[in-house]
Amino acid sequence: MIITYEGIAYDFDLDDLTVKQAIRIEKHIGGPMLEFEKGMLTGRAECVQVLGWLILHGGDQTPIAEVDFGYKKLMIAFEEAVAAEAAAEAAKAAPDPTGNGHAAASTVPMSAPASSPSG
Repeated sequence: MIITYEGIAYDFDLDDLTVKQAIRIEKHIGGPMLEFEKGMLTGRAECVQVLGWLILHGGDQTPIAEVDFGYKKLMIAFEEAVAAEAAAEAAKAAPDPTGNGHAAASTVPMSAPASSPSG
């Protein structure tokens, strides 16, 4: 997934984590990697700090606890990246309405509010 934070696009893929990075993450959050993933979905600050460490510092030797940045800005960037990735996956999986064998491109915004039955 591509996370754009303060105008810079960062590639983020948990599949690229090394074992050493995963161990550092587990020590930092006090739980298994699954807790990191859950924590990102709920906005747990320690988990967001890990994300910042991974994308802003490349998961290097910088102590995770020393990494600082705008929490809300990074959470918004992460949520936008998750939504964009989900929209891209949905577009790939959408059936072809023309029957020509190609996936249909979605024209419906994923974040549009639902309209009420009255209008």
